[in-house]
Amino acid sequence: MAELSQILQLLSEKAKHATEDITRLKQLNDAISVNCFDFQHRLTVQVDSLIEQLQERKQKLLQYVEEEKEFKRRIFKEQIGRCTTKLSKTTALIQFCIEVLKEPDPATYLQVSNALINRATTQEFLWHKEMQTTPEADPDFILNLDVNNLQYAIQTLDFAQLKGFF
Repeated sequence: MAELSQILQLLSEKAKHATEDITRLKQLNDAISVNCFDFQHRLTVQVDSLIEQLQERKQKLLQYVEEEKEFKRRIFKEQIGRCTTKLSKTTALIQFCIEVLKEPDPATYLQVSNALINRATTQEFLWHKEMQTTPEADPDFILNLDVNNLQYAIQTLDFAQLKGFF
């Protein structure tokens, strides 16, 4: 009987430890939901932070493109203004010369003809220098966004194992 009593005592101790271990396992099982919620929250905060940084970068890139657009528009506006002014002056000279050619009095024509010939010759000679119609800026936006590294980083984004198993 003593032997049975001793074995029962050992089994009782093991059962007590097993009960404590099972209780601890149940507590750990219950903690899974809380821990999962906390982890999901931290993960959401981290990903939202990355998205926010990406949005901020997007805004900076869009601002750069907008500034580039304004720069190109200013270049074209200045060029159009110069060409329009040159064209207006040339058209006015042509009109004036036509009116002088229509003048019935040859003396009037002779008085201004040398000056008009010089002026018209100068205009014609300087035409290609002053009338620059070749675009001074490229209307296209030759900008390529390098997203390969970012796409790779997103595709390979994964969890780093912070703790070992017990």
